Amino acid sequence: MSHNKEHGADNKILTDNVISSRRELLYLYLSTFLLRTGFGGVILIFDWVLVWGIEHALGIENVASVQAILIITFSAITYYIAEIGLTGYYGNKSDKIGVKPVLMFATIGGAITMLLYSPTSLIFNLFNEFTNPIVALYLMTLYIAVIHFVHGIFASAKVAPTLGYINRHSSDENRALNMGLYDNAILYGRAFGIMLGGLLWISFGVDSGDTIAKQARLISFTFPVLAGIIFIAVILIHFGMNDIDLQDQSDQHFSLKEDLKIAATIMFEPKRRPLLLPWISIAALIGSASLWGPTVSFIISPSESVHRGIDALLPLLIILFGLALPAPLWGIFADRKGKKLTLLIGLIGLPVMGILGLKIGYPFYKDDISLSNIYLLISALPAAFMFSALIPVLMGILGDTAEDHSDGKVMSGYHFVIATGEIIGIVVGGIVIASFSFIQKITGWFGEGVEGNSNAILTGFVFFELIIVAGMIIGILRLPDEFT
Repeated sequence: MSHNKEHGADNKILTDNVISSRRELLYLYLSTFLLRTGFGGVILIFDWVLVWGIEHALGIENVASVQAILIITFSAITYYIAEIGLTGYYGNKSDKIGVKPVLMFATIGGAITMLLYSPTSLIFNLFNEFTNPIVALYLMTLYIAVIHFVHGIFASAKVAPTLGYINRHSSDENRALNMGLYDNAILYGRAFGIMLGGLLWISFGVDSGDTIAKQARLISFTFPVLAGIIFIAVILIHFGMNDIDLQDQSDQHFSLKEDLKIAATIMFEPKRRPLLLPWISIAALIGSASLWGPTVSFIISPSESVHRGIDALLPLLIILFGLALPAPLWGIFADRKGKKLTLLIGLIGLPVMGILGLKIGYPFYKDDISLSNIYLLISALPAAFMFSALIPVLMGILGDTAEDHSDGKVMSGYHFVIATGEIIGIVVGGIVIASFSFIQKITGWFGEGVEGNSNAILTGFVFFELIIVAGMIIGILRLPDEFT
C-alpha cells in the first residue's frame, strides 16, 4: 500500500511539474510575441522615418540613390552587430545567475529603448530648422543607429537564455514542438508588429501633416505605444516564470573568441553542414524582407499622398497574411504526414500555384502592375500559401538540432547563424538594390524620373528575394533523408 502511495505521489509531482513547465513556457511565448511585436513596429517606423528624412534632405528623386540605400543599411545593421557580439555573453550569464533576471533586464531595457527612439524625427526637425537638411539627416541617422545598437544589446540578452530555458523545460519528445512554438511566436510577433507600426503611422495621421515639424511630432508619438506593449511582457515574465536549477556553476568567464568558435562548430559540423544553406537563406529572407520590404513599399508609394501609409502597408498585409496564417496548419500537417512530404508539396506547389494564380488574376491587374493593385497581390497569394509550407518544416529541423545543447551559452551559436543570415540579407540586399538604382541613373532603363527610380529599386528588391528563395530551395533539395 505504501509503495502505491509513493508511486502515486511521484506521479502527482511529475504531473505538477509538466503543468508548471507548460504554463511557464506559455508565458515565455507570450512575452516573446509582445517583444517581437515591438521590434516589428520599430522596424517599420524606423524604415519609414529614414525615407521621410531622406526625401526632405536629398529630394524625392534621390530617395532610391546609392547614398540613401547606404544610410538605411548602416542604420539597420547596428542592431545585429550588437546581437552577434553579446548573445553568447548573456547566454553564459544566464547559466550562472538564472534566466529570469537576464530576461527581466532584457525586457525592461527593450521597453526603455522604445522610448529612446521617440526623439528621432524631432532631431531631424530641430537641425533642419537651425542648420541644413543634410546635417539634419546625418545626425538623425547617427542617433537612430546608436539607439538601434542599444536595442540590439537588450535583444541579445533575451535570445540565448530563452533558447536555453526552452531546452531545459523540454524532453526529447517535445523539444522540437517547443522550439517550433517559440519560432512561431517570433514570426507572428514580427508580422503583427509590422502591421501595428504601419497602422500607428496611419492612425496618427503622419502623411496628412502639412509641415515637417508637425509630421516629426506625430511620428514621435508612435514609439511610446510600442513601449507600452513591451512593458506588458515585463509583467508576464515577472509573474509567470520561475528559474529551475542552473546548469553551470563554474567560474568560467565568457570569451567572445570561444563563443564564435562554438558558432562555427554548429555551422560547419558535418552532421549540420547540409542545413547551413537553408538556415542562412531563410534568415537572409527574413532580414531583407523585414527591412527592405517596408522601405521599398514606402518609397514607391506617392510621397504627396495623404494615404501613403495605407498604400505602403497594403502589400505588406497581404504578403504577411499569405505567409503567416497557414504556417501552423502546415506544421500540423508535417507532424502527421512527415517533413519530407510537406517540403515536397511546398517545393512543387510554389511555382505551380504562383503561375496559376498570376494567370487567373491577369485580366484584373493587367492595366496596373504595381504593389498597390489589390488584384495583383491577391493573385500572388496562392504562391505565398505554398511557400509558407517550407518555413515550419525548416524551423522544426532547427528545433531538432537543438536537443544536443543543454545551456544558453551553446544555444547562442544557433542564434549566431540566424543573425549572420539577417545581416547578409540586409547588407547584400542593400547592395543589390543600390546597384539597380545606379544602373537606372546611368542608363534610364526602368523609366523616367521618380517612377523610373521606383521601378529600379523594386526590380532590385524582387531580384534579390528570388535569389534567396532559390538558395533555400537548392538547400532543401540537398538535405539528406535523415533530416526529413
